[in-house]
This record gives sequence, C-alpha cells and structure tokens, in this order.
Amino acid sequence: MTVKEIFCQVESLDVLGKDVYRVKLVADELSQLTYQGGQYLTLQVDGGRWIPFSIGNAPEENSHVELHIRLLPGHELAEQIVEQLQQTKAAHVQIPMGQCVLRDSDRDVVCIVGGTGFSPIKAMLESAFAKQDRRNFHLYWGAQHSSDLYLDDLPKQWQSAFSNFNYVPVISGEQSDWLGETGFAHEPAINDLSDLPNKDFYISGSPAMVMAVYQALLDNGVSKTQIFADMLDIKREMGEDI
Repeated sequence: MTVKEIFCQVESLDVLGKDVYRVKLVADELSQLTYQGGQYLTLQVDGGRWIPFSIGNAPEENSHVELHIRLLPGHELAEQIVEQLQQTKAAHVQIPMGQCVLRDSDRDVVCIVGGTGFSPIKAMLESAFAKQDRRNFHLYWGAQHSSDLYLDDLPKQWQSAFSNFNYVPVISGEQSDWLGETGFAHEPAINDLSDLPNKDFYISGSPAMVMAVYQALLDNGVSKTQIFADMLDIKREMGEDI
C-alpha cells in the first residue's frame, strides 16, 4: 500500500465530550485513496515534525478523513496542533500507515480500547459493518470517567443495529452514579468471555495500556499471533522479542 503526501483542507473542527477535538480533513485525492480501517496517518506540525494520528472513519466513507485529538493539561503538542489547524485551515499529511487492520478469520473479534484509542477501532468496526461481516464483535472501551467516553452513543447505536455486536463501557475512576463495569477495560473482557484462545484481539490506547493488556491476554492462553496493536508492531520493528 503506497504512502502518499496530501495537502488537505480542514472542513470542520468540533469538540466531542469535554476535551476531544474531531477534525475532518478533505482533499480531492482522498476520494481515490486506498486504506483500511485501523490504519493511521502522520500530520506535519510547524517545524517539520510528523505526528501520528489514527484515522477515525472507515474507508467506505471516503469524502474525508477524521482525526480525534484529546487536549490534556501538560500536553502542549496537542494544543499546538489544534491551534495550527484552527488558524491555517490546512494540513499536510502522509497516509496511510500501520498494519493493525482487521484480519480474515473465522474467530470472534474482541476490541479493547482506552480513551481516543477508540478512533482506529471505530474505523475498523464501521468498515466491518459496511461489509456485512458476520463475525461476532465485542468492544470494551475503558476510561477514567464516563464523560471521557466521548462518542458513547455511537457504539450504543451499533449495538441496537447489529445483532453480532456487543458494547461494554468500563470506568476505572471513582464515580458514584456509575452502574456499569469498573476497573480496566480488559478485566471484564477476560472475566466475561469464554474460550479466549479462540478469539482475535485488537488493542488500542496508550503504550502502557497496550502492553498491560497484551501480557494479560498471554497469561490467559491467547496466542501472540491473535493479538494485534500498532504498539506491538512498532516494538517488533525495533527488535524487541514480544
């Protein structure tokens, strides 16, 4: 799959939840672009540095590409990027990148995500639904507080629309009015699902979260060949034996 450099315009930039910006980029070349749900792009910031962002919409929706950028205290780079996009209304990107895409398999699919790690999984699942993939799909989305589940209504809509999809939100922080699952996202997945070694797992989130989930799945008998994450690919490319 050829990586292309494309100059895009910022079609829209709006806030999801309390601190996630959804950016929609458009360019004529994007409608001809071939990519897969789960891949990412790199965006050039002032000074020439390239920063990776997951593509948050399925390739079947080819009028634009969508990015989810969370602004957190102390994360000046994210603020800089949002300000740059707001001011210039333009973006220079390299696209597509990454190999964490949905594999052909007869096994059920379990997606375990944290925070804006929802973005590439959103694209992956939307593409699977568009293709009428009949495998069973499970999404466990973890966050510290329910307000951090910035597109919570969307997987709820999927659950109503697709009988082969199940959504479990998981909260790790203290929240007195929360009646759902608590802890880390992978814990209810491991506790609730049967026959873990006969499922495929896709992990998306912070490096520490990805590695913790990866180890927990290995400890529960899942083969490393059935666990997929960009972070795992990066570490292997760097020579780590994981």
